[in-house]
Amino acid sequence: MYWLALFLSLLVLAPVELRAAESDAGLEHFRNGIQSFENGNLQAARAYFESAVAAGLTSSSLFYNLGVTCYQLGDHAAAEVAFRALLDGSNSALARYNLGLVALAKGDREAARDWFEQLVAAGAPEKIRALSVARLNELGDQAALPDGQSEGSGYLAFSGGYDSNIAGLPEAAASREGGVFFDTLVAGTLEQSAGTRSRIALEVAAYAREYPSDGNYDTRVLQGRLGWSEPLKDGERGAVVSVVQSWFDRQSLERRYGVEGYYRWRGCAWAGHADQCGLALAAATVDGGSGFDAYDGQWYRARLHALNDFGSWRFDGEYALEINDRRDLRTTDEFISVSPLHHTLEVAARYRWQPGLVIGALGSIRFSRYQEPHVLVASAGESGHRKDNRLEVGVLAERSLDTRWLVRGEWLIRDNRSSLAQYGYERQTFMLTLEGAF
Repeated sequence: MYWLALFLSLLVLAPVELRAAESDAGLEHFRNGIQSFENGNLQAARAYFESAVAAGLTSSSLFYNLGVTCYQLGDHAAAEVAFRALLDGSNSALARYNLGLVALAKGDREAARDWFEQLVAAGAPEKIRALSVARLNELGDQAALPDGQSEGSGYLAFSGGYDSNIAGLPEAAASREGGVFFDTLVAGTLEQSAGTRSRIALEVAAYAREYPSDGNYDTRVLQGRLGWSEPLKDGERGAVVSVVQSWFDRQSLERRYGVEGYYRWRGCAWAGHADQCGLALAAATVDGGSGFDAYDGQWYRARLHALNDFGSWRFDGEYALEINDRRDLRTTDEFISVSPLHHTLEVAARYRWQPGLVIGALGSIRFSRYQEPHVLVASAGESGHRKDNRLEVGVLAERSLDTRWLVRGEWLIRDNRSSLAQYGYERQTFMLTLEGAF
């Protein structure tokens, strides 16, 4: 993901630190290296930069550009040597950040963590500190906030795509209709230190999906979360309370009042020595909106998650057990269960093809069983116990535009096989997203 993209700002710097004693030949090699890099000829750029070093040029711009070029060529050992040459100069913070990225690329998470923690603790420039905090969060570490200090962040995403089989209400049959859709997601977090190690976080998020061809399937979600977390020697623990309100076709669908506790730790022998694992338990009371009383009830979920990095690869795996105990839809002659028991297994793999470009694939299997058999009299469809087996596969590609923005393309295929014919469907979704983090 964008966590492996080098922070390349120094590439545009002029060689302002060249001294008169340094040779004209070295300066010429340096300029030729910059030109070759801009033309995409990385091998030639590296040769020119190394010739400049051999000619006696010692500017920070030279060593930084040499480090960036070696990184992009996959020679992480040479990149590390070049960045280490800058540790005692004015660009030491930027060098430390990129040494952390080099360590990640080499699969040395402990070394990466050490470089990023140095920047957070040493009061690095705000932009580099923010990037280091983000990297520590992705590594499963929570960067400590000074006592009494607060910190904010934001997220924004705009998506557009095509859904071949629009789905409406949860657990309902698909529409058999296709259509273009547009998504918007806005989220913000404000964190406040609470003592020497803990922090309190307030999160707010709003999501909307619109189908221009059929507004009856439009959805809205508004969520608020208040959480507490504490870093530990081997990971992190925390708890969250939340309120989530959703709307379907401009009508209130349901409101959830939930609580969740989690524990994340590093180095998991039981999960194949994964770099990071997590366990989360959640429960919620659900109030269905007017006309959606069938969704009243309780919701429970347990999740196990594992993550591992192998050089340019990142692998994720998750198992989730979800239990629903709802009122269900009951009439004089009919009964429809909306109380499924879900078992879901998800896996994903991402590969950093080149700095700033990631490709990936994902897959999931979900087994669903409903508590009581459906009984249909006047409505179309089959009666009986509902059992669903859903398979989903997909591919994606992400391109980082800069340190804040990226664009992602996704193609998902979903095949749901059900014991009741009306709930079986196939569905394909194509989506393009512009995503920014602040």
